[in-house]
Parts: sequence; C-alpha cells; structure tokens
Amino acid sequence: MQHAPLRSFDDLTVGQEFAFGTHALGEAEIIDYASRFDRQPFHMDAEAARAAPLFGGLVASGLHTMGVVFGAVTGSGLFMAISLGGNRIDTRWPAPLRPDEAFAVTGRVLALKPSRTRPELGICTMLYEGVRVADGVTVITMEGAHFLRR
Repeated sequence: MQHAPLRSFDDLTVGQEFAFGTHALGEAEIIDYASRFDRQPFHMDAEAARAAPLFGGLVASGLHTMGVVFGAVTGSGLFMAISLGGNRIDTRWPAPLRPDEAFAVTGRVLALKPSRTRPELGICTMLYEGVRVADGVTVITMEGAHFLRR
C-alpha cells in the first residue's frame, strides 16, 4: 500500500495510524526462506512440522514475517524522503502464521522526540502489528525507533 511521503518528522502526531496492506506467505515461499535463513523443521518440512508439539504444522519463520512487515513499511514510501535509519526493533511473535494466512500490517506512532543534540532530526517510536485477517489474532508486533529528518 503506497503512502504520500512525509516531508518532515514534524508531520507526525502521537497516535497517528497507518495501514500497510494485507500480505500472505505461500508454503513454497515459507520453505524457501527457511531453507536459506531459518533452518528449523517446522519452517521447512510440512510432515516434520505436524509432529512438532508447539505448532502442529508448517509455520512461517518469525524472521520472514518480520521482513514482510519491514518491507511493507519501507516499500510504502511513507518515510522515503526523511528516513535516516533506526537503532532498534523489539519484536514479538505471539501466534504462528501458517501458509496462505493473510495478515494486515498497521503502524501507530507511539512517541515523538526531537533530538536534543541534532536539531535537524527527531526520533519516532512506532508500533507495527501484523494481524491475521481470518480471526483478528496478532501474529507479530514490532516496536522500533526511526531517525527522521525535520
């Protein structure tokens, strides 16, 4: 989902919300990602995953899900003109994401702090969430700090 690029850190307000579209990961995509970056049986082998006591079936790697969220945010264009990077992303995966389950990605501004030492930038704390469309269950939360131009 595309957004008009923000022009300044000062365009944001605490509580402001953004939608970053709906996404789903197919079984082949989940297995391919896991075979390269997260080689655990419950991400790579449907039969082995069924025997896994925690999930009982194939699930997407949390790292893969995180990448999809981050890709949706950066690909939206929202921060394109003002992003100067960041220094943390605290991530949680409260529920598994199975193949082909659609999840909606949203973001909310939690805090805004102008830099004390660099007046040309501010720090924006965002909470990103991925919520399964079918049942409203949160599958990922990411709280991160963006350094943004003023």
